[in-house]
Amino acid sequence: KSLAKTWMEKSGYEPTEPSPCPEDLSFMLQGKGSNGMPFLIIQPKKLESAIVAIANVRVTESSFASLQAMGEADREEFLWNLRKELMFAPPNFSFDPSYEETGIPKGFQFAKEVYYDELKEGRLAEAVDYAIRSALWVIWTFRRRFGAPQEATPIE
Repeated sequence: KSLAKTWMEKSGYEPTEPSPCPEDLSFMLQGKGSNGMPFLIIQPKKLESAIVAIANVRVTESSFASLQAMGEADREEFLWNLRKELMFAPPNFSFDPSYEETGIPKGFQFAKEVYYDELKEGRLAEAVDYAIRSALWVIWTFRRRFGAPQEATPIE
């Protein structure tokens, strides 16, 4: 935790610690990349030999409505292509849990682990960079397809 917090402070990411920390985490630090993209650095209690850099993307109401309005085949092709592109990105990615029921994602999460045996500032910076870049790719892909969102509020 101290290495991550110190690195974030030195890098100008202004770390904050949400309180209370979720019970399944040993710690959680929040920061913002130089491009304004928020990210987290966490340590899950079930993964005590690593910390994880996370970037989340929430789908805006207008983008969600655009996905809903697409024909099922077009939507499936759009999401298939997006998954295919993300498959080659370094972080793991997942859709929000409601995707399994609706077939339309409300959000994406990108997570890159750094294990203690290789935990250095450079590896932490790389993990955060990978997570943020992947999140930006989703944002850019949605904007290219649906245009800039009409609002900044994500769908709940």
